[in-house]
Amino acid sequence: MNAGKAILARLAACGAVAERAVIVVAHPDDETIGIGAQLGRFEDALLVHVTDGAPRDGDDARNYGFASVADYAAARQRELDAALGAADAARLRRLALGIPDKEAWRDLAGLARRFALLLRAGKPVAVFTHAYEGGHPDHDAACFAVHAACRLVDPPPVIIEMPFYHRRDGRLVTGEFLPDSPLSFRRKPESISQPTEPPTGGSRPSPGRRDDFAIEIPLHAEDRERKQRMIDCFATQRWLLEQFDLSTERFRVAPECDFREPPHQGELHYETLGWGISGAEWRRAASEALDRLGRASRCR
Repeated sequence: MNAGKAILARLAACGAVAERAVIVVAHPDDETIGIGAQLGRFEDALLVHVTDGAPRDGDDARNYGFASVADYAAARQRELDAALGAADAARLRRLALGIPDKEAWRDLAGLARRFALLLRAGKPVAVFTHAYEGGHPDHDAACFAVHAACRLVDPPPVIIEMPFYHRRDGRLVTGEFLPDSPLSFRRKPESISQPTEPPTGGSRPSPGRRDDFAIEIPLHAEDRERKQRMIDCFATQRWLLEQFDLSTERFRVAPECDFREPPHQGELHYETLGWGISGAEWRRAASEALDRLGRASRCR
């Protein structure tokens, strides 16, 4: 059993994770959505937030009644502090990159290099992060940066991804992985087969690519209550978090992503939100970043 499978098996069994891990999410509250019930089980983990959760256009700050973007960002930080306390995860080491919300994709190469330095210094066994799914440009930027950074370090950590939300058949789908897409994923050179024995702790294989290890962990009553306490800490984001199912958390060892292609056919969710960010524009930025990172690695 490789390191990624071993960590997921222990989480599924409600056990502690002693291996060093990094958890990379785009916004304060994403850790709650993706892995909230598990956070207290990590003994040696760094939690990284790519953005401060406060768009610089000020619309969100005004809509939530804050006098400034800085006040809104500070409120989101206080919410995060409270949520981690509610999760019994205050011992997690934390790093906030402070990039403005909706802008993480604007320097993907720079973001990947920052993560590569972090991985070289910390030498984690695994990195948990977003799946590539077209829900939010910052989510996809975090995913890109982790995948690109792992290609720059040797040996690379295992990437374990979490589903957040995407658009399917004209509606928002939360907490589920995208169906297999020939556009954005390709088989890894050494594929990871499904386990021959059932996972422990009541977990079960989750829909995903046949060559990737994926599980869903049904949350026991205590875990659901803890996750609900975390959600209750995010007063500004409750409208969003209430759209997620509290009964299950899903994870899988990440497939290799082709960020030059869309994560799925049709309109991406963030293209429907009036943010002026298109998937084509995001993918051009990703393509340019991959070219820059490739040239840099050849020059080393």
